[in-house]
Amino acid sequence: MVAACSIDRIAAMNMVGDAGVMGTISGLWVRMFKLGISRKEQLRPGHLEGLVNGRKHIALDLYDSLGDLPQAEIDKIQERMLRWFRAENGVLKRTCARRFDHFDQLSLSAIAANFSGGQMVRVHDIGVSDGRTSCGFYDALNCLYGERLDFLASDYAPYLYVLKRTHSMNRLIIDEQQHVLQIIRPPFVFIVGRPEKTKVYHPLTNLVTALYVRPLLEDHNARCADIEMTRLELLCRQCRARISENDNFRFESYDVLSCPTERFDIIRAMNVLNYCYFSEAKLRRAVKNIFQSINDGGLFITGSNIEQGTIVNGGVYKRTNDRLQRIEISGNESYVDALISDLGGVDHVLHE
Repeated sequence: MVAACSIDRIAAMNMVGDAGVMGTISGLWVRMFKLGISRKEQLRPGHLEGLVNGRKHIALDLYDSLGDLPQAEIDKIQERMLRWFRAENGVLKRTCARRFDHFDQLSLSAIAANFSGGQMVRVHDIGVSDGRTSCGFYDALNCLYGERLDFLASDYAPYLYVLKRTHSMNRLIIDEQQHVLQIIRPPFVFIVGRPEKTKVYHPLTNLVTALYVRPLLEDHNARCADIEMTRLELLCRQCRARISENDNFRFESYDVLSCPTERFDIIRAMNVLNYCYFSEAKLRRAVKNIFQSINDGGLFITGSNIEQGTIVNGGVYKRTNDRLQRIEISGNESYVDALISDLGGVDHVLHE
């Protein structure tokens, strides 16, 4: 493995000392051989923590197998499962509760200033992963508008499928179009949608695809009797509770690159409109779709941050006729601020 490291990386390992070297080598080992966590019995601190275990991918079909754990542990493990998992469009499912707290306060102040408590307000929260970032935002708006609120949370692929042979521990995670997103072949867990930094890791994935994935998909499409397929809902407990208990909260599958079919007063897109996910052409299309979906006088809220508690680079924009006026800014402004300017004509009126 050391031979696969660049000279610069070896030098960096020497600088950080034994602990840093062990951490780097452990990370290389896990990434090289795709060692993962594939059984419920492994979802315990002894298997999840440490230099090696802390880097292991977790089989996504274990998402709903955590009911006997404390809720805080469930949240921690589910967030870990999604940390490196990508949908077919390349967007990470990475998420955590209360990730945008400070920015949400700025957004809520702008919403309260532009929409009175007595009017109907339709909201679309785009790209929310398993919904945990939507829950606090919805709760705050529900306090303001109550039954006058219509709240839609959405994500590109919230509903996936587990495909396997009867009595086999090997399985695939696929989406509705049969894109393979994760391969579980104990003790390996491969995240197929994750772009690798080097080609060193590709041969093993390609071998497993040829020997296992393709035959399984072919037998599934041929309706072979020994193939099982079960639905997997990537919705956190808090989100499911709001869907079942609140008539004004709904969750749907939505692709930000598709043409809009509804109009909203408020659209929020957090950690979605990033150049690391989409080309500039696709970002332009996404921003245009959002613009066309916002009612006149409505707000567009967008931003990105690295981790919970870090500064959000974003802004709040108000649509007036065919223009977007930036009324709030956070950090170093939104990554797509220039695209908003090109598409809709944006006025910068505050915090300049």
